[in-house]
Formats: sequence, C-alpha cells, structure tokens
Amino acid sequence: MSEGKQGHPLYQQRALPSEPTEKRKPPPRPQAERPWLTYLLVGLLVAIYLAGWLLPELGAQLLLQGALIPAAVIDGGQVYRLLTAMFLHASPGHILFNAYALYIFGSGMEPIFGRARLLLIYVLGGLSGSLLSLALGSNWSVGASGAVFALFTAQALHLHQHRRLYVDVRGKLRHMLFLLGINLLLGFLPGSRIDNWGHIGGMLGGLLLAWRIAPRFPPLTMPLRSLKELARSDTNSLRYHTPFVVLYCGGLIALTALVIFVHGG
Repeated sequence: MSEGKQGHPLYQQRALPSEPTEKRKPPPRPQAERPWLTYLLVGLLVAIYLAGWLLPELGAQLLLQGALIPAAVIDGGQVYRLLTAMFLHASPGHILFNAYALYIFGSGMEPIFGRARLLLIYVLGGLSGSLLSLALGSNWSVGASGAVFALFTAQALHLHQHRRLYVDVRGKLRHMLFLLGINLLLGFLPGSRIDNWGHIGGMLGGLLLAWRIAPRFPPLTMPLRSLKELARSDTNSLRYHTPFVVLYCGGLIALTALVIFVHGG
C-alpha cells in the first residue's frame, strides 16, 4: 500500500452498477494518506490539557485567561476567548471525548476534504459555536465540542450528497443522528454543564460551510485505488469559494460586534 493506510470505513465505495450482478460487491476501501492535520490538532489539544494538568498553576491561568467567559468578552472586549476556549478542556473525560471524536471524524474527512477545508470547517465552525454560546449561553465554557460538531455535520451532509457513491449511507446517517440526539438530550438535562448552544452553533456552522465548500464528486466508473484519486475528481475546488470564506469571516466579526452591543447595552 504505497499511498498510506487503508481508507476510513465511512468512505467505502459502493459497487459499480455497470458490473454483473454476481460481481457487485463493494470494492476494497481505497488507500488513504495519513491525516497529519488531524494528528496535529489532537496532539495540540492533548498537550495543552496535559500541560495544565501537570502544572496546576498554569492550568488555572489557562482557564482564567482563555475560557469563554461572557462578561470578559462583552464587558472586557476579550474577543480572542471565542478562539482560545476551543483549545481548553475542563476534565480528563472532557479532553478524552473530544480528542477521540476529533480523531474519528478528522481522520475520515481529511483525505476526502483536504487539509485546508478541514481546518476551515474546524476553526470557523468552532468559532460559530463560541459565538452562539456567547449570544445565548450564560455560563463560562471551554472545549473543542463546537468544532467537532461542525466536522460531524459537514461529514453527514457530504455523505448524504454522495449517497450513491458510498456504502450504506442511510445506516451511517441514522447512527450519526442517534449520536447527535443523545448528545443534545444530555445537554438539556437539568443540572447539565454541557454547552449545548456551542454544539448547536458548531453544527450550523459546519452545515453552512460544507454546503458551499465541501468536495463534490461525479459518479465513478471504476474502483478507486486511493482516496487521493477520488479527491482529484472534485468538481468544487476550494479556490472558487474564497469570497464565501471571506464573507463568512466578516459575518462572524459583524455578529460578534452585534452580540457585544446588544448584551453590553
């Protein structure tokens, strides 16, 4: 396997309709390059948490200076917290869940979406989650959950749009929706400390971003040997959507200013 490890099971190709019925078995999963950006993001989250865990004073300062604290953003103008909160976590279970979810979704998406798209959806989707949490939440929050949920919904939309390309998309989407429902339900339980507004904002951001910038592939006529080969058939090049990305960033800035104005008034 000269091009890397076996591809992610979510992206196993369907049998081709042109093949004889008795031969219509899903081809082997195409090979994928290693998802180095995903490894980097997971490693960064874990390293930051471990640094704070091993050095409690540092950990306390990271949370104090980097958590999404509404009053600090609205009254103190510390808008950087919308970003820094995405890289901080409050407990071992918190970091383990988010790091594992990021690895699962990121490693599947990176060979298909490419590093630039993955990073855009992760960061801009996470910022969307932070912004909705700032607008509608009331407590301080930390965590990469909004960014992870952005990857989640971006992947779900891509699978739905290419349901004729991949194996058992309906079953995979049902499973993803079940996980989504469980997470949202837990967030709305009395006494829950889960930032559901951050999750919902990330989900909406991921959907909107994927609707415009996610890759789109034509019907295939032969089995793929690698996911890089699939990526080369993309008809929705990211460079076509630079104006949209700039507009999205401008929208986040404008909405942040509006939230600060409304709550600060």
